Amino acid sequence: MRMPRKCMAVSAALGAIVSLVAGSAFAQESSATSLMAKANERFERGEYAEAAQQYEALVDQGYSDAALYLNLGNAYFESGDMGRAILMYLRAQELSPRESDVRDNLELAHTMAVDHIAAERDTLVESVSHFVRLWVTPGELGAAALLLWMLTGAAICALVIRRAFPLRRVLRAMTAVAIAATVMSFLLLVTTIYADPYANTGVVTAAAVEVLSGPGPQYAGEFSLHSGAQVRVTDSRHGWIRIELPGGELQGWVPSHAVEIVGGDI
Repeated sequence: MRMPRKCMAVSAALGAIVSLVAGSAFAQESSATSLMAKANERFERGEYAEAAQQYEALVDQGYSDAALYLNLGNAYFESGDMGRAILMYLRAQELSPRESDVRDNLELAHTMAVDHIAAERDTLVESVSHFVRLWVTPGELGAAALLLWMLTGAAICALVIRRAFPLRRVLRAMTAVAIAATVMSFLLLVTTIYADPYANTGVVTAAAVEVLSGPGPQYAGEFSLHSGAQVRVTDSRHGWIRIELPGGELQGWVPSHAVEIVGGDI
């Protein structure tokens, strides 16, 4: 059967678009791989600042990967920039919480920072969310919750349809456990999304910064923080952000360029 000319034209156009998109994606991926390789080579040669610039270029292009952030954190660490090293390790931990290299490097960087501030969570919900996010990502937790929900539905259907099932008592007990696990997984998922520990966690990236009593240089200084200090960001106003230390007793305002948010802009 001959294809109508109009359909052939549409098909050819679609093919050209698909080829163009695929070619562009391949070229972009090839470029990213090449840039990553060059950055790794510079890191191996001890050119840490230059390696960091090339890793940052990949981040600016939209790449978000635990290995990339780990390499970038290592480059900043070797350059002596503890603030940005800790920031990148935290971003790597957000994406790959069980990666031992990320955890070990983050602990080491914390010991190298000037301000040793112990992380605290004000509420039970925040504490639970922080603990869960140290082991699983929301995506993994969501996938587990969905799988448990499907298994629970299948078990309930089996109980309804097969009333004469030989091991009905065992199946009923397994269904009850599956229901409890499903409810718990969904509650944990909601908790990690609602109280995302990375969403308002900031890291001081300036060498040092004076924390003021208000959003402007005319306000009095309260205390100082140094590169690598972790803070909670609670507000922003005209180029200034309000931060507080664990416990909430010490708080104040700093220029927004002095602190970067782990989970993105506030």
